Amino acid sequence: MNLTVEEYAQHFDMALHLQSSTEEEIRGHARAAREAGVAACYTNSMWTPVVAQELHGSQVRVGTAISFPYGCTSTAMKFAEIDEGLECGATAVDMVVNIGRLKEGDDAYIAKEIEGLVERTHGVAISKVIYEVCFLTDDEIQRLTRICCDAGVDYVKTATGSEGFPTEAQVKIMRDSITNESTKLKVSGVPRTFTMPATLWMIDKLGVSLIGTRSAAKLVRQYADYCAEN
Repeated sequence: MNLTVEEYAQHFDMALHLQSSTEEEIRGHARAAREAGVAACYTNSMWTPVVAQELHGSQVRVGTAISFPYGCTSTAMKFAEIDEGLECGATAVDMVVNIGRLKEGDDAYIAKEIEGLVERTHGVAISKVIYEVCFLTDDEIQRLTRICCDAGVDYVKTATGSEGFPTEAQVKIMRDSITNESTKLKVSGVPRTFTMPATLWMIDKLGVSLIGTRSAAKLVRQYADYCAEN
């Protein structure tokens, strides 16, 4: 697998969702994402204007996380948070789905939220839906992936990074349940620190298009060093 450093960097979303984050730390995070040339820089929604300011003029997308990390706010509140994020400059939106409703079999409720996300972001920002697969059965993962594909979501994502790490089998179920050519796969989860070889394996062998991690800038530096030595 021969990726340039720039191509490798584009496989990462760099996220910082600490409750204790200060504005200075958020700005430093955004500057590091810009320097690394990753695909997007994510924070909780209140920091979206700050990240947009730091990334202005760059190719790094301004990411915002909706109903993060539990997905249990009302549909109306999720839509309001999406609308506000877009107004503040977000160009990538990750929404946590209400998996309790999914487990109850209320697919119509889930579809309404996801369709609302796609409707609001279409032509303006990339849409992503976060599952938290550690709580889901294989059947639920398949159902949710198909709902996302039917709605036209840009990415399906394995986890928030606050609960559990997806298994290889769960990632494969998500990948194999994608029913169109436009929806792609994003992997995130605990532990937050991925190794460089593991990321290359996921990209090459599992069909993962994006990896969400706070360690993205460090991984890009490691890959640049690796390329320089080989």
